[in-house]
Amino acid sequence: MLTYSYNFEDVNRELRELAERIGDRKTVHQLVGEVLLDRHRERFLDEITPGGKKWPRLSPVTLANRRSPKGILRDSGELFRSIHMKASSDNVQVGTNLNHPKVMVHQHGATIKPKSVKSLVIPGGKDSNRPVFAKSAKIPARPYIGIGKGDEDEVMEVLVDYFKD
Repeated sequence: MLTYSYNFEDVNRELRELAERIGDRKTVHQLVGEVLLDRHRERFLDEITPGGKKWPRLSPVTLANRRSPKGILRDSGELFRSIHMKASSDNVQVGTNLNHPKVMVHQHGATIKPKSVKSLVIPGGKDSNRPVFAKSAKIPARPYIGIGKGDEDEVMEVLVDYFKD
C-alpha cells in the first residue's frame, strides 16, 4: 500500500487555527481529501507526476502486449480504481489500497533481472509469435501518488470558501 497523509502544518497559520477551533474537523478533512482525490485522479488520467512532469512513454514491447489501447497504467483499470481517500477528525489520507509490488514499481521504477536463467523472455505481442530476450528490463518511475504542484492552492481555496459560510 502507498498512502500520503496531508496535515495542516503546511497550511497557513490562520486557516490552521480556524480549523482547529471548529468542532467537526472530520468535515474539513473530508473536504481536503475530496480535493486531493480529484487532483490525483486528474493527474493519473493526464499521465503526469504530482510534480507536473509527463510520465515516460510505454516501450514498443509493452504496447504490443497490452490488453487495451487505453493510456499508461490503465491496461486493466485496477490501479486507477485503487486510488482512494480516508478522512477522520485527525487527518486525511490519499493513496492506493492495493498491496501489490506493482504499486511501488510504478511509483518508483524498477529494473527486472532474471534470477536463475541468462535472460528474460518477454512475449512478442499480439502480432508476433517471436519472444523478446533481454538481460534486464527497466520500468521507469511513473509516480501517481503524492501531494503535487497546485494541490495546496486548491485546498486553500476550498477551505477559504468553506470557512466564509
